Amino acid sequence: MPPSAFAAVALLGFWVLMMFAVTAATGEDQLRATGWVDDSTPDPCERPGSKD
Repeated sequence: MPPSAFAAVALLGFWVLMMFAVTAATGEDQLRATGWVDDSTPDPCERPGSKD
């Protein structure tokens, strides 16, 4: 027995939202890796004044 139309539409909607989320996250990572994003938030792993 096939799933109901509501279940199929809900699953399709969920899939579309997840595709947008993954695409946005991947694009943001790519822009940050290429240095196109000016990230003024300090990196929590870096301590001020600890330049080697």
